[in-house]
Amino acid sequence: MAVKSRSDKAAKSESRLALISATAQLLSEKSIPDTSLSEIAVRSGLNSALIKYYFGSKEGLFMAVLERDAEASMAALSDLVDMPISADQKLKIHIKGIINTYYRSPYINRLINYMIVQGQPDSAQRVAKIFVEPMIDAYRRIVSQGVEEGRFRPVDPGMLYYSTVGACEHIFYASYSIPTTLGIARLTEETKQAYAQHVIDLCFGGLLAKP
Repeated sequence: MAVKSRSDKAAKSESRLALISATAQLLSEKSIPDTSLSEIAVRSGLNSALIKYYFGSKEGLFMAVLERDAEASMAALSDLVDMPISADQKLKIHIKGIINTYYRSPYINRLINYMIVQGQPDSAQRVAKIFVEPMIDAYRRIVSQGVEEGRFRPVDPGMLYYSTVGACEHIFYASYSIPTTLGIARLTEETKQAYAQHVIDLCFGGLLAKP
């Protein structure tokens, strides 16, 4: 009986993860942060009724996608802030990390905004808790360190957060315009790296303390 219980638990866990993975894949392929239950069911190979069973609703499933992404991203950010390196090195690594994350999962910021604006109040509060609060705490610590090191001007960490994340995200949000603006069919690894350096140059142009 115990063996069967463990087997059932493992099957439920696999089904839950399959639904989360299928949803993330579909959201990555779309320019809007939404997808239908039937699309999720087809992509995952599971009955759409399981979405309500495991997550309560499609919004609950979207939140599970964000929670999965937040767990990995915020753990990496916390480790970065604690590293024994200079603040400007931390911020450069962070900017590249944001752009790499959006390149792998271009839906993230769109889905965050969707959940905050369109979701239930508790969903918006949850998103702020798992993404915004850790991010702004990291920015405060990095800016404070940079000022103490004499590398950064005493900028507002919240303003830096908005400008940095906005710059990192927009090329993915407006990916439809890449053929017009950059003259290429789609964002490539090479262009992604060039854009990361461009954002770093822009950011540090206004952030670094004058000698």
